[in-house]
Amino acid sequence: MKGFVNLQKKHECDKMKKEVVKKITEIVCQAWKELDASILAPILSEDFTYDSFWVYATIKGKDDYLDYLTGKFEAIRNGDKPVSAEVRYLESKGKYVVILNQMGNLAALEPQIQDDMLQALWIGPVEFVFPGTQIIKKPKQPKEEKTETEYSKFSKLFLDALMTKDFSKVEEYLAEDVIQIIYDCKEISGKQEVISYWQGWLERWNEPDPATKYEVKFCKYYDRDVLSMQARGYTNQYQMARIEDGKVKQLVWCPNPTQDPMIRYWDLDREPLLWRNGSLMAHHMGDDIEPCPYRIPCMRCGCKSEKLQWGEYMHDTGPLRYSGELSECTNCMEAVEFRPTILMRQQE
Repeated sequence: MKGFVNLQKKHECDKMKKEVVKKITEIVCQAWKELDASILAPILSEDFTYDSFWVYATIKGKDDYLDYLTGKFEAIRNGDKPVSAEVRYLESKGKYVVILNQMGNLAALEPQIQDDMLQALWIGPVEFVFPGTQIIKKPKQPKEEKTETEYSKFSKLFLDALMTKDFSKVEEYLAEDVIQIIYDCKEISGKQEVISYWQGWLERWNEPDPATKYEVKFCKYYDRDVLSMQARGYTNQYQMARIEDGKVKQLVWCPNPTQDPMIRYWDLDREPLLWRNGSLMAHHMGDDIEPCPYRIPCMRCGCKSEKLQWGEYMHDTGPLRYSGELSECTNCMEAVEFRPTILMRQQE
C-alpha cells in the first residue's frame, strides 16, 4: 500500500510539473502572439540563457534577452512579415514547444524549466523537433501587388540619380553621417562625400552606359530591395541600404555573389544557407577568426563588420561542401554574411 501511495504522489507531482511547463510555454506563446517581451519578465530566471540554431553566440541574462526580444518584436511590427505562434505537445520528449510561423518559414522554441521559472530557450528548425514537418512556402504575389517600401523607393531614387546625374533627391534621403562601404576596400563618411564619390564614379566609368544593366531587385538574403548594376564583362554589383527613422544610415556596394566565381553558391537573391526546397542545410561552426573591415555590416542594427563575431563555417549541400567565413551580430542574434572560400566535392 505504501508503494502505491508513493507511486500516486509521484504521478501527481509529475502532473503538476507538466502543468507548470505547459503554463510557462503558453506564456512564451502569448508573448510572441502579442509581440510583447514584458509578458515574459515575471517567468524568466536571472541567469536565463537563449540559444539559436542559426547563431553561434548565446544571450546570457534576463535583461539582455528582454532587450534583444523587444528589438526583435519592434522589427516584426514594423515589417511586412507577421508571425503566428501556437503551442504543441512533443510526445517523444514529453514536453511542450512553441511553433513560430513567419510567412511559411517555421521554427520551434523549446523551453527549459527549473524551479518553476523559464531557465533557457532554444530556437531551431521545426523539422529537428517534429521530423517530417513540411515547410509551407509562401505563394508568390504578382509584381503589381507588391507594396512599395522605403528600400524600393530609395533604390529607384538612386537609379534615377545615376541616369540623370542629379543626386538632389537622393541627398534628401541620406543622413548627415551616412557611411558608404565599398566592399573589401574602404568606407566613405558623410552625405556630401558619398555624393561626390558617386558623381566621380559616373565620370570615371563613363556611366550611365547603354551596355550596363540597371535594375531594382529584391534581395532575399537581406529581405529588401536593392539596386543591381551589371556592366558588360564585370561582376554584378548591388547597392544596398540600411534605413533608420526614414534616413539612409549605411550604404553597401558589394559584388553578388561576394565570393570568387569559381566557388559556386547561392547568391544574395536567395535566402541564406538554405536548400532550394527551403529547409536548412547541415552545418557547423569552427574556430573564431579575426574580424574583417569593409565587409557587410548587420543590416538590422548597423553594427560594422569589424565589430561582428567572425568564425569558420562549413555546411553541406549534398554532393558539395562549402567552407568559409561567417559573420554574426551578437546584438541581433543573426547571421550577417557567409562567404565561401573552399568548395569540396563529397566522396560517394
